[in-house]
Amino acid sequence: MSIIDTGLPDGTEDFVGIKARELENLRNILLNKFYRSDYQLVFPSLIEFSDSLGGDANDSLKASTYSFSDETTQKNIAVRPDISQQIARIDLQRGSKAREKYCYFGETLRKSKDSLTKSRIAYKAGVELFGKVSSSDEIEIIKLMISSLKSTGKYKTVLSVGRTEPFSAIVESLKLPTLDLQLLKNIMSSKSSSDLEDFCFSKKISRKNLIELKNLMLLNGKIETLRYLKNHKNKVFKDAAKKLEKLLKKLPSSIDYHVDFSDFPGFDYHSGLVFSLHAEGFGFPIAKGGFYRTTQNNLEREAIGFDINISSLIKLKKLK
Repeated sequence: MSIIDTGLPDGTEDFVGIKARELENLRNILLNKFYRSDYQLVFPSLIEFSDSLGGDANDSLKASTYSFSDETTQKNIAVRPDISQQIARIDLQRGSKAREKYCYFGETLRKSKDSLTKSRIAYKAGVELFGKVSSSDEIEIIKLMISSLKSTGKYKTVLSVGRTEPFSAIVESLKLPTLDLQLLKNIMSSKSSSDLEDFCFSKKISRKNLIELKNLMLLNGKIETLRYLKNHKNKVFKDAAKKLEKLLKKLPSSIDYHVDFSDFPGFDYHSGLVFSLHAEGFGFPIAKGGFYRTTQNNLEREAIGFDINISSLIKLKKLK
């Protein structure tokens, strides 16, 4: 049997007919949902200068990015692998000190393929809230993420929620290169104790730190699992547990959740609260988000948001 040459690179696809209409339908449902919560629509540029992508600290974002040299400016231009950091750039450039709420829908391009769709291109819809982020903002964003996904279909969802501070406190002293740090995060997320032991042995990481990482990796379940962190001698661990416990007690009882301190959704710009949303019987998160900070020209902004992977959502609909 002959194989048709699509003319497309591996990991890319066309949307035609029913599939294209489904994409447009999901776009309309989600954006209208965001509008009703007073989020204003933003269409960021598909490309931007590589130097401005995600700020200086976000090496993992840049590592996933396709870039090329611009003959006019002699600078490198990047094709966006993520939209929320573009929204952060736009917010900073506007110079607003007020509370701002943005929403978006668009394509992203990454060097690595999506775990489910096996595509390097993903359609994303999401929201970003800028200003002083309160605990009520955290609840608002999480509830909007869950209700937005449910507006697209009848899914039984589970919220995964955690905080980054304990993991950051452990690895800060290890001074791992970016690639090793990303590998460690992947191992933690996989919950493989043997892989974690092999990694720590190869990097000459002390047994004390190995035990701390392993305990953190095994820390998942309901609110009771926070007891380990609350009783820890490290104040960073205790504070993270108290903040998460406070949030969990404010979640509506209808939300099914589990605590996970070794789940790191998205890129490395999140710090503090992180969360992701899983559909029952589905191995990958459909939506993810968290808290982060942005800084430019001595202006610092707190932010929290989420994005929904529309490409994975379409795949999920087919699997139902």
